[in-house]
Amino acid sequence: MNIPLIVRPLNPGEEVGVSNLVARSFNEFIAPDFPDEGIEEFFRYSNPRALVKRSEGNHFVLVAEAEGTIAGMIEIREMRHVSMLFVDKAYHRRGIGKELLGAALDRIETVSRPPKKVTVHSSRYAVPFYESLGFIRTEEEKIIHGVIHIPMSLALSVKRSNSRL
Repeated sequence: MNIPLIVRPLNPGEEVGVSNLVARSFNEFIAPDFPDEGIEEFFRYSNPRALVKRSEGNHFVLVAEAEGTIAGMIEIREMRHVSMLFVDKAYHRRGIGKELLGAALDRIETVSRPPKKVTVHSSRYAVPFYESLGFIRTEEEKIIHGVIHIPMSLALSVKRSNSRL
């Protein structure tokens, strides 16, 4: 069930709200699998100050606004890697993650030398979502600084020919 959605860049002052959305989703769906070290590492990465600092560098953040609230977010590193993609639980299964990824891929493909593929270090929870959009596992599960992830990639040529995105 799709709802009216606006996908746009993160505005100054929205970092705390976005970080809170990320924290709620992480705590419910991902943290139960993580050791304490991984949880601490994740929160070092996802706090509002870190988000702003990365956005001033080689990252960009898009948010999905639905019903007057931020329903989801995506962060892209170096125009080639999905750093974070979270959708508030109240908005799951409404196409918001797919819309965020599609908008990010559209932006990536506008650069003068777009990458041939986009990568993600998926949580266990998100693997089926990424697979449904054409991502494939590129390596077995890894644990780095307690962060459990599955490396995956999507060929950008697949994006335009894949009607799912």
